Amino acid sequence: MKRLWTAAALLALLLAGSLLNARYIQSLSAGMTEQLKQAQAQAERDNWDQAKDLTRQAFSDWQEHRFYLHAVMRHADTDQILRSFQSVLQYLDLHEMDQYAAANVDLVTQFLLLAEMELPTLENVL
Repeated sequence: MKRLWTAAALLALLLAGSLLNARYIQSLSAGMTEQLKQAQAQAERDNWDQAKDLTRQAFSDWQEHRFYLHAVMRHADTDQILRSFQSVLQYLDLHEMDQYAAANVDLVTQFLLLAEMELPTLENVL
């Protein structure tokens, strides 16, 4: 009986850790998504420097959490976000609104998918 309670306690601990991780990833991605949306609004107003600053701040936030994200997420997903950030920053340097907007929307979508992957839904469990 003692083994059963130990196993149940371990399972509960793992479930709690998983739920905390999902909440943390959602919070982190929501913050960066908001910064990227604000950056796009600035670029649409021709405030390229402000857009670049906001995007660099989001990238800096990403870099600050890089170790944790690489530890708990699939490397292919985190690497793709890194590549997307580089594309977005390059288009900002070139002031290419069409390509920038498309790359930025792609990056925002990647953050939304990253957060969605951690949700305890039937899709993610199966």
